[in-house]
Amino acid sequence: MRVELALFDGDTLLERSAIVVTANQQADSFRLFRVGHKLGLGEVADLILDDFADHLDLKKSTLRMPVHESTDWESIEIGRYTLAFWCHLDA
Repeated sequence: MRVELALFDGDTLLERSAIVVTANQQADSFRLFRVGHKLGLGEVADLILDDFADHLDLKKSTLRMPVHESTDWESIEIGRYTLAFWCHLDA
């Protein structure tokens, strides 16, 4: 599954990136954070966001998302920031 990620502070886009989640544990590092990821049991993708830039003042966040095709951007709040994501099954 390919996952597009976008980190926002209010309406300001801070970082946009993409990862490909597979059965193998992997980690991708970006300018403002790192994402560890792998497919878990039961059609679930496990994502661990950590190593955030110091000025963001964020700690490790763990996400368990079902393997799916998004129809639009989805989002969650991480501290004062918003993490938007779009999942694609064409990976």
